[in-house]
Amino acid sequence: MSDSHGKCLNYPIITTNYQIDNYSFSGLQWINNYNSNLCLFSLIQKELFSFLLSTSSYAFFLIGTNSVRNYVASEIIDQVDQIFSFIYSQYPHLTNQKLIVTTCIPCFKTTKRFPTTTALMNNIYHYNYLLFILSHKFNFLYFDLHIPIDWLSYDMMHVGRRYHNEFSNLILNYINSLPVNQNISITICNRSPEAIHRRNKKRNFKLKMIQKNFTLRREISSLWSYIHLKKFLKYNGIRFGTLSIMSNHILYLRFNNIFNLRSADHALPMDIFDSIHFIQWLEHIR
Repeated sequence: MSDSHGKCLNYPIITTNYQIDNYSFSGLQWINNYNSNLCLFSLIQKELFSFLLSTSSYAFFLIGTNSVRNYVASEIIDQVDQIFSFIYSQYPHLTNQKLIVTTCIPCFKTTKRFPTTTALMNNIYHYNYLLFILSHKFNFLYFDLHIPIDWLSYDMMHVGRRYHNEFSNLILNYINSLPVNQNISITICNRSPEAIHRRNKKRNFKLKMIQKNFTLRREISSLWSYIHLKKFLKYNGIRFGTLSIMSNHILYLRFNNIFNLRSADHALPMDIFDSIHFIQWLEHIR
């Protein structure tokens, strides 16, 4: 899985020893609280990518540029820590150097967060360093791309078209050097329906335990129905896991990670679900 840098590779790539399924999303970040389609943590919880992670010998992540342009390095590493903790809890066969993470390539396209090229590159260097440290904690493969600056295109962010083949070969040569476990797909595909049911039940239980630790409480007026509540949360971009309204007029919002919880806590004032705000919401949607 990659951001737009992965579009340099042709896909799918099929050899006698392995198959590479390449999914590239322009703008992809480790965590994106505003667009779930550009949030790696959200994508890997979807059915397609959940299946791929379950049946793959390795998972390769070519991500970083869009994150380092918007977050300081330490914040991004916290995000990666959260994501990999989730992956290892759900897909134990990917432990022990079965996850591959590339370093962030040079980027000189500044942002409001990093208005100078010096500030941006310092953040990239710090991110790559912290990523290397994290690789020892999680025992994943740290792939230092280390591409020259003159490979960058005129936008100083993406690999130039004339160097797409070199960039692609750099990645494919690395993948070719990896030992491939050809039994992983067969083993998992041969699971009985009962085994799959037990696995899904165990996974759902773990998810409930995660959500229990990331719960937000708000008082709520009886005027709010579940339908209005879900529409309101969707309209405001609140990414929650589950919700429930208790008889004492307390709303419980449960989240899958700390980042969505913090975002919701910031966006939802303590009185946001009172009767006054409900009337304002009705007037707004009419």
